[in-house]
Parts: sequence; structure tokens; C-alpha cells
Amino acid sequence: MADLPHRANSLAWQLRQGWQNLGEWFEYQFSKVDVNAPELPRWPWLEPVARGLFWVAIASLALWIGWLLYRGITAYLNRRQPNPAASKANLPSQEALRQAAFWWREAQRLAQQGDYAAACKALYMAGLARLNDTETVLYRPSRTDGEYLDCIAAHPSRPYELLIRTHERITYGNALATEETYQRCRRAYQEIAQS
Repeated sequence: MADLPHRANSLAWQLRQGWQNLGEWFEYQFSKVDVNAPELPRWPWLEPVARGLFWVAIASLALWIGWLLYRGITAYLNRRQPNPAASKANLPSQEALRQAAFWWREAQRLAQQGDYAAACKALYMAGLARLNDTETVLYRPSRTDGEYLDCIAAHPSRPYELLIRTHERITYGNALATEETYQRCRRAYQEIAQS
């Protein structure tokens, strides 16, 4: 077999040899030490208790992991197959969306009852219906207020911006809808309807 000097002179080989020598030196030093361990008491009941606690911990861990898997799978399935009844209750129907006049009447009715927040939301929906009718921005339930603002940025419209920003402040912010807020939204929608 040929002599391979790179195996005996490489840095990696020298480091391995150094670690091995150090380990052997520690092993030799500790082999000289004779320590008598203290006598520990013998408790015959300790082993069964320890085994029982171990299996209780394993069972608890298995139940916890099972619960997490169950919750994850149900959340995944619920998101994958949305409840049609819940989505219909929260979203306006496509037919109602196309009828801006429906939302206008609804806004007036709600304002007469003193529910200005719902009246402003109805005017917002009327505005979205107008956007959909004119095919400026088609309605999508997943669109956010910010996305609607981005869509109308090409053709800026102050009345639309007012309706969208008011809806955003009332629905997602801490703003309270007053009669004055409703009147501003109403004037904005009337501008939209006249254009």
C-alpha cells in the first residue's frame, strides 16, 4: 500500500488525533479516582410510582397531540368547505347587490330607526352596487375597503372615497356613526347617483 502523507499531516487528521488523545487522557485520570458512592436507601415502591408517572406523562402527551390534530383538521375542513348558510347570512345576495335602489331604501329606513351605523353601511353597499353596475369595479366578497380604494384610484372619486373610508372607520375602527356622519354619506351617495 502506498504511503499517503496527506492522511497523517492534514489539519483534520491532526484535530481528530488531538481530541482522541485528550479524551484518553481524561479517561486515564478518572480511572485512577476511586470514589465510593454513598449507600442509597432501597425503596421498593419508588420504581412502580416512577413507571406510573412516566406512562401518565406519555398518555397526557398523546392526548394533547391528538387534540391539536383534531382542532387542526376541523379548522382545515371548515375553511375548505365553508358553511353556505353562514356565508349567505353575512353577505348580500348578488341580486340585492345589483340593486342600488334597494340599499338606498334600506339606508333611509335604518336612519329613521336611528341606526346610523347600519344606514351608513347600507349606503356603502349601494355605492358598491353602483360600482358593480357601471362595471368600474366588479363586486367580490373577498375585497377589502383598501382594495376598493386601490381599484378606484385610476378614476378618483371623492364620494366613493368618503363612503369607503366611513365604512372602514365604523366597521373596523372605533368611530361612532352619528346623524351627521349619515348625512355626509347620504350626500356622497346622491352625488354618485347623479353622475
